[in-house]
Amino acid sequence: MRTGKRIVGVLLAAALVLAGCGDKRSDARNAMETKFERIDYEMSTLETVTSTYNRRHFEQATQRYIVLVRNYTDLLGPDEAKRRLRQKAEELGSFCLPCVATLDAEASRY
Repeated sequence: MRTGKRIVGVLLAAALVLAGCGDKRSDARNAMETKFERIDYEMSTLETVTSTYNRRHFEQATQRYIVLVRNYTDLLGPDEAKRRLRQKAEELGSFCLPCVATLDAEASRY
């Protein structure tokens, strides 16, 4: 009886320790996705009828997007980083051609 209680106690302690050591990568991934969602939303607000007047803002947002991809390259991996940059370049194609060139040049690094 006592041995059974010890085994249960050890298993319970092990379960608590493992539960406390949660996957930090998922937290980091969630934080990363939140940052990408924010900048995607910001860029989408620039994509309006008057987008020709927002070129400077597009260029600034593009630079911030590239910095974000560079910061999270380890978490994304080179293929995903390249995919995101190319996808963003495709989205901006009809709004900011210099931004497309900048994103394509950055994607070619991966």
